[in-house]
Amino acid sequence: MSQLFVSLSIWLHALATVILVGHYLLLSILYLPVLEKENTGGMALSAISRQSRFWLYASMGIFAVTGVHLTFVDSNYLGLGNFSNPWSILMLVKHILILGMVGIGFWYNALLRIGPALSAKSGAGEALANFRLHARLMAGVGVLVLLLTALAQAP
Repeated sequence: MSQLFVSLSIWLHALATVILVGHYLLLSILYLPVLEKENTGGMALSAISRQSRFWLYASMGIFAVTGVHLTFVDSNYLGLGNFSNPWSILMLVKHILILGMVGIGFWYNALLRIGPALSAKSGAGEALANFRLHARLMAGVGVLVLLLTALAQAP
């Protein structure tokens, strides 16, 4: 039964990764360039921002629950605050980057409110530039988190 919970946690963690990191990666390398070229970016990106909110928050919740479970069942986990093996150091750096992603998201979404600003009559150009930077930062940090995860899994 324990192996079933570990497998389920790994699957849900990977699914949440696809949703969160995949969203920002595709947004920055595919959707933004196309929508900017077509000059229809503001309204469409505002709608994408609004529609994606539930999925992004749900993926973050799944990360928290499955991440705690996977940490405690990993044989490399030596205890809270014990960073005496490479795995725990990689996990520390990874989680600092994840906190950075949460901070970036809070800054751009809660404080700057870039989603609603994209569909506003004034300042849409600045909002689009902020949205582009937000997507690129989230994608870049997300890719680094994936790299650290892969390095931590290597034997």
